[in-house]
Amino acid sequence: MTNNLDNRKRAFADVVTIDAWHEAFSDSNSKVDLHADIVFGRARVGGEPESPVRFRLSIKRAEVVVIIPESEPVAVDRASVSRDSPNLQARLTETKEQSAQASIKGGATGSISATGFTGSATVETGAQANVVATRKIEVSSTVSLLLVTQSQTVDGHYRWTVESQLAKVLEGRAWDANKEPRLKLIDQRKDRSKGIPPSVRVEVRCRREDLVIEDLGIKDQSLWESAKSKFGFKNKLIAAEAYIRDRLMEEGLEVKNIDDIFAHLTLGSVTAGTI
Repeated sequence: MTNNLDNRKRAFADVVTIDAWHEAFSDSNSKVDLHADIVFGRARVGGEPESPVRFRLSIKRAEVVVIIPESEPVAVDRASVSRDSPNLQARLTETKEQSAQASIKGGATGSISATGFTGSATVETGAQANVVATRKIEVSSTVSLLLVTQSQTVDGHYRWTVESQLAKVLEGRAWDANKEPRLKLIDQRKDRSKGIPPSVRVEVRCRREDLVIEDLGIKDQSLWESAKSKFGFKNKLIAAEAYIRDRLMEEGLEVKNIDDIFAHLTLGSVTAGTI
């Protein structure tokens, strides 16, 4: 695979890791599969000495977007676009148990004497038993670990929205990148032996409301007081948001008004390499 490390932008690699690749275009190969490996996780953030706060960061919903610049001589084979959820599944079993209890009681009395049936001695016998009937019902179903929905952005780029079915945040791989390419790219250059081959980019985006900030705490009270005075932080959450915004901007990733819960954030971007 060609080295495209310089074309990677990722502020929080523990939250989302992106890798993308396709076969090289050539005179005999004008159509190639685009593969994208997307892995989600939880990050421990704020370990730097200068950070006044620390927290755990994850996301509960994300968009994987294939960006094809208008200037690039490449198109998408629409019939090849992956439109189904990936085959990453688990078995969910629910057990229901019902029980019923019944009571059985019996007895007998009699009167006998040593000389016959004329005496007055009396004997009584009795017995009681409990019977419990149990019925257990197991209902099993197959559920997808991650729900993937294909659509297009307002700019016409193909995207896949990823949500968790079982957990509150995204963890693990969105799909099998080798077996499930996202789409096929078509090289539209008239002479594929000349010029620079076209390139595409894969991004992972989310909205502010999709960020999950947990275990938020102040590392050092004096450092926190200094940061509040210098940056005007009103509370720890605002400080955490500022940390996230600054990290994204340092990597050249898009971040708009992070105070707006519907604001878009770009968590990572990579130019697809060739193999």
